[in-house]
Amino acid sequence: MAVYFSLGQPELADDGIQYQGFTESLARGVVDFKSYYGFMGLSILSVILFWLTGSHFSVAYTSMVLVLLSVPMVYLTVKDIYNNNRAGIYGLIIFLLTPYPYTTLMRGFQEGALLFFILLIVYASIHKKAWVPLVWAFGGIVKPFALTLLPLFFSEFWNRKKIKWVLLGLSIGFIYLSVSYYQVGHPINNAAINSYQGEFNTGNPPPLVESFTVGIKGPLRIGANLLLAYRKIMVSPFLILAGLWVLWRDKKFKYRNIFICSIILNFLLLSFMTFSFSKYLLPATTLISLTAIPFIMKHKWATYVFLADSITVFWPIWSFFGREYWPNVWIYLTPFYLGIALFAYEQLFTKHNFNTHS
Repeated sequence: MAVYFSLGQPELADDGIQYQGFTESLARGVVDFKSYYGFMGLSILSVILFWLTGSHFSVAYTSMVLVLLSVPMVYLTVKDIYNNNRAGIYGLIIFLLTPYPYTTLMRGFQEGALLFFILLIVYASIHKKAWVPLVWAFGGIVKPFALTLLPLFFSEFWNRKKIKWVLLGLSIGFIYLSVSYYQVGHPINNAAINSYQGEFNTGNPPPLVESFTVGIKGPLRIGANLLLAYRKIMVSPFLILAGLWVLWRDKKFKYRNIFICSIILNFLLLSFMTFSFSKYLLPATTLISLTAIPFIMKHKWATYVFLADSITVFWPIWSFFGREYWPNVWIYLTPFYLGIALFAYEQLFTKHNFNTHS
């Protein structure tokens, strides 16, 4: 994956320019929510890399680092969920075949960073780590959709022995929102609302509250954002259907109820938004994908369908984003080749000792 990134060339666009601007302002000691819209968690992390390199692509390079760290993170997370090394390999395959986060980071988008924090929250939650509220809170200022993962550790949220971590996490969120409110007069400048309706005034973006409405379109778009590839979805529609099937049928899955609660929260959040992108469902699609692993491990034909179906995910993302950053589609598909190679490795060299109720 490191070689893959080196073969591409980042070029910041749209929101990425705002995130990089905030990074460089913060690196000079100036907190400036007034001039730059959006959630700035990735920008805060990127300051260190900007200090070290002076690169005007530091938000993209920071996301690359987080994606590379996500490789062992996804393996360890899935291995520990199912207590099985083979499952960890399938988790890696799914990660490689989720191209949106590691494609759009080249333009400065935050989904690569968000996916890292999603995986870290899941890992910390299943191991009941005391510091998970801190990671959850910071993930929320990378993208607020990470907050929908609260059910994963909510039972530990009120543990008196861990209260200092809860308070620290909540303090981070409170300070972030307070400074933003002080500078712009409302919590958070919104990145997307009205940006497709005529000229968008980046110097005076609307408040976050204008992103929400009540209507029938929001809930209806959830299905489209999960299953219709032209909307630049996160992962194979077949894998989503398999994961939902397992969640419905496998009542013995240890994390079934908390996964379902987090998925529903993500669905609800998106259903009340005035605009809708598939990337806003990244927490839900990650949990659903992890849940599908027993099914595709048990049924080899399902893995073949998943691999084939993933081409329909890669192609629209290449056409809309990837062609701007990689020399050709064959190089762009490198993670897809890696996914196939891992599947071949798993079939040839690992023991088939995975028991499942799915």
